Amino acid sequence: MNRSDSAVRTWPGVPADAVHLDADGLDAREFNRKLQELAQVHDLLAVDNPRARHNLGIGLETGAAHIHFLGSVGYYCGGFNAGAEITVHGNAGWGLGEAMAAGQITVRGSTAWSAGAGMRGGTIVITGDAGPRTGIAMKGGNILVAGTVGFMSGFMAHQGKLVALGGAGDALGASMYEGRIFVAGPVAGLGADAIERDLDGVDLEELRRDLAQAGLAWPAQPLHKIEAEGRLWYFDKHDARIWRNI
Repeated sequence: MNRSDSAVRTWPGVPADAVHLDADGLDAREFNRKLQELAQVHDLLAVDNPRARHNLGIGLETGAAHIHFLGSVGYYCGGFNAGAEITVHGNAGWGLGEAMAAGQITVRGSTAWSAGAGMRGGTIVITGDAGPRTGIAMKGGNILVAGTVGFMSGFMAHQGKLVALGGAGDALGASMYEGRIFVAGPVAGLGADAIERDLDGVDLEELRRDLAQAGLAWPAQPLHKIEAEGRLWYFDKHDARIWRNI
């Protein structure tokens, strides 16, 4: 397998013995088929020339390799991940890790809309900022963001944990169920039915462990815990004033 220019470049954190796959000239279906095949026999892979293309690394199976994308990726990278460890050395487009069930995705940059949408497990680490609706409808797992998250992040989160160490946009945690949000820094506004609750010792211990494992520094500003008040969980259409008063 020929090494392209991106393979020749030194990428921090990418071991020299990684097996390389060049994405140039491959459509998404062919690329993902080749990636799946390589991931079954090699523990460490590096993808050259991702060039912000879409649908890369979809449906990787349990026990798959650690895969490094050497550059930015487009939308839906790592969707339906079932256990692979993915590192993106750049930015990521919409829907990073959508519906993932296990494994870890680390973005050494920022993400666009809806990272972790509908995810059921695993961990997403974003070392830059995350766009609007990060963690929308998540049903499990963790999303850890070193920077800010955009508006309506955590919207309708059923379960799981979203951590934003640099602040959040408007409507944070709108219409959540049993998801949890921890945020440091300024928050433009809380969403419908979202309220702040006190952190306890269990929360702090859990957060220290999660951030340490992700390689993220403890924030200088205090962390705040956002959860659902629960007033909308059993909403009665005849009591529409609740929507107007929240």
